[in-house]
Amino acid sequence: MAGPLFRELAEDLALKMPENSILFTGHPDTLLSGSRTSKLIISSARCYDRRSYLTRAFSWLHYSLSAFLQMLKVEKNTVIFIVSNPPILGIFVLIINFFKGTYYVVLVYDIHPDALIGFGILKKNSMIAKVWKLVNRKLWEKSTAVFTIGNIMAENLSNQFDVKNTNLGYVGVIPPWADTNKIKPIDKSNNPLTGTFSQDGKITVLYSGNMGVSHDMDSILQSAYLLKDELDISFLLIGGGEKWQDAVDFKMKNSLSNLQIFPFQPEDKLPYTMTLADIALVSLDDGAEGLMVPSKMFYYMAGGAAIIGISRGDNDVSEVIQTACCGLTVEPKNPIQLALSIKELAKNPTKLNAFKHAARRSAVANFSRDVCAKKLHRELLPLINHT
Repeated sequence: MAGPLFRELAEDLALKMPENSILFTGHPDTLLSGSRTSKLIISSARCYDRRSYLTRAFSWLHYSLSAFLQMLKVEKNTVIFIVSNPPILGIFVLIINFFKGTYYVVLVYDIHPDALIGFGILKKNSMIAKVWKLVNRKLWEKSTAVFTIGNIMAENLSNQFDVKNTNLGYVGVIPPWADTNKIKPIDKSNNPLTGTFSQDGKITVLYSGNMGVSHDMDSILQSAYLLKDELDISFLLIGGGEKWQDAVDFKMKNSLSNLQIFPFQPEDKLPYTMTLADIALVSLDDGAEGLMVPSKMFYYMAGGAAIIGISRGDNDVSEVIQTACCGLTVEPKNPIQLALSIKELAKNPTKLNAFKHAARRSAVANFSRDVCAKKLHRELLPLINHT
């Protein structure tokens, strides 16, 4: 699934390549919009099916086998750039590397199987987990470079393999970025979706994205219930995943007029949906800390929203919020604390606006497409040219 973030990365890398590059993806928005440059060819794969663990596993296998057939066709001097999702794709890349000597680069979005272990889906000492970690170590050590999306994640990965075996020599950090020229603050009175999503005259609390096992949606829903009598505060949930229907059922059961829930919206609406937020929620449930970074946070920041991170311990979400001075962090599974934090910001416009302005400044300075793409080019292109 190559959404806006990875498609933009592929486009920017393709412009630096001597020949055309190919992006093999099943993301519907990417397949619909195509590439912004003729140097990147979009090749269609099956769409990712998130409905259940079974459909996810089947999607992983189907895509990995299809990608394997694609990789079999490439010339030896082709560089393969893979991401950690689907997590079984690395096995097929190792096979290609063994038989053809093809170079490859890995970008780790989510650290598996650690995330599944953290959520209690997989046991730490199980044979599956041990084999998975062994494959990861072989995959990463044989790569030209390993990148990930946060400093805490990089530290975590560095402890799992010998980084000196890679050409890069360390785990590079390329944060998720937002196109700050496209995603930028819009006053609600000028936002064409304000009325569509019933946000006129409201302090909008936005959660946008996947509502899956790694996201503490229960705290968000409970905080909406606790704040149901605060008529100026409106919760807006946009997305999909395992917990999306639970959110709809919760709204209906409790007759919450302050909670609006919508499915994923087309990519061309992102500049308007993301900028509806006054306060934006980024959720990492227990077990996800240090293993993933929700990319939505950087879109929120580009849109000028104050951020409330739902997370525990050392993790990249709280690090970004603290460094940028753009919001607050609350503990998972603590809807009362979350509700109080939302109410505090909603009733203190000076503090809220300070966080919003700081979020936008940090997005432009540290997490824009231009800044992050240039960092990737500096670290990766010399290695690719060397190969």
